[in-house]
Amino acid sequence: MKEIKRFIKNLVPGAPKKAFYVAVKCSDCGEEVKVRINRSSDFQIEYNAQNPEHYYTIKKEIIGKNCFNLMGLKLALTKNLKVLFDDVSGCKFIEFERE
Repeated sequence: MKEIKRFIKNLVPGAPKKAFYVAVKCSDCGEEVKVRINRSSDFQIEYNAQNPEHYYTIKKEIIGKNCFNLMGLKLALTKNLKVLFDDVSGCKFIEFERE
């Protein structure tokens, strides 16, 4: 039953997307990791008078499946969910995509 509801929900146009994905690549071993970003818990609303386009911030600490190096990611997004800038440590930012 859950699968049917999920299928119907995906067919409805204009349904709000609640999950996003971020892909990063470890700077030590080169492993690419794709991480789920949940809109309800991972998005932080920002107010910055110097940069009014900066609306959301996402902060994540990531560990790969085969590589245990800690990778840090901080993204600044506009209200329309476009990436303004990224701040990474231990990795390279690859992409931010919707579900």
